[in-house]
Amino acid sequence: MRYWRSYPMSLNESCGIYGVYVEDGEALPYLYWGLLAQNHRGHQSHGFATLSDGIRLHRELGMIPALSGGELKNLMGSLPGRLGIGNVRYTTSGSLDRESLRRDAMPVLERGSRHSIALSFNGNIVNMGELRGSLGLPEGISDAHALNRLLLGALEEASMQEAVKLCMDQVEGAYSTVCLLDDGTLLAFRDPLGIKPLCHGCGGGIKAFSSESVGLDINGIEYCGEVSPGELLWVEDGELHRERIRHSGRRAFCAFEFAYFARPDSLFNDRYVYEARVQFGMNLAERFDDIASRCDIVISLPETANDAAYGFHIASGLPWEMATRRHRYVT
Repeated sequence: MRYWRSYPMSLNESCGIYGVYVEDGEALPYLYWGLLAQNHRGHQSHGFATLSDGIRLHRELGMIPALSGGELKNLMGSLPGRLGIGNVRYTTSGSLDRESLRRDAMPVLERGSRHSIALSFNGNIVNMGELRGSLGLPEGISDAHALNRLLLGALEEASMQEAVKLCMDQVEGAYSTVCLLDDGTLLAFRDPLGIKPLCHGCGGGIKAFSSESVGLDINGIEYCGEVSPGELLWVEDGELHRERIRHSGRRAFCAFEFAYFARPDSLFNDRYVYEARVQFGMNLAERFDDIASRCDIVISLPETANDAAYGFHIASGLPWEMATRRHRYVT
């Protein structure tokens, strides 16, 4: 007998992550708007963690909702603090039943004898079986729990830099991570190949980390560049520090960020996603000019293909027609 597992009939990104330190003010509004700008990266659950007399956690199923000013103020009342992290999630590990989705919603929180850590994670760990066994985790648990358990255990005996190095040495896969420690440290790190995106911004007493630059833009935070592959950045006592933990001889940025996942107005590798998609279309028209010469029109499907279709139209001279329309309240 075969057992089939049903997944959504679409490409799913794993997560959008955000972390922020606010010198004078509350972290939650920045988390809310920064992740609302990245709602496309995860529809199954969302959550926030802030630091005020310990780590406070709020997690819900579904997308980040549109909140009124009063509703956001009420949420701020339950999640005060100048430091915080947040997450929007699509499931790439773990289970899809509602109980599991609630359990694996991020940020995930682990408590140890020396530290408590809230962690938001974007990526996919490929050696989960090995990590589950060594960490004593149950089957079906998400990779975020495994990474947080590993990091917490390392921090019990080592410095932050040594703990992150241990994680990079033992974890195989693609990941970008932001973490909030109960001692008031905010940290962010990226896998040694730089597969998953992570950028940072600063200015006006604010330090922020975001999967996409649009999460900085919406909050008026200046984009300061990418977190380099294998690099650790952390905010301690209001100051930003950085250290390259692991060096790799190559980079392997996820091509689907440019092709599908990311918003067109996000900036990756010093290039807007929109520009890359237009260039994809132009390259396609030039590569298959013999086919293009026998066509009548260019049609984009799905909507993400609009920019590539525009590039194909420019290079081929064919008219571009919006032959399909998206129902924005359904899809």
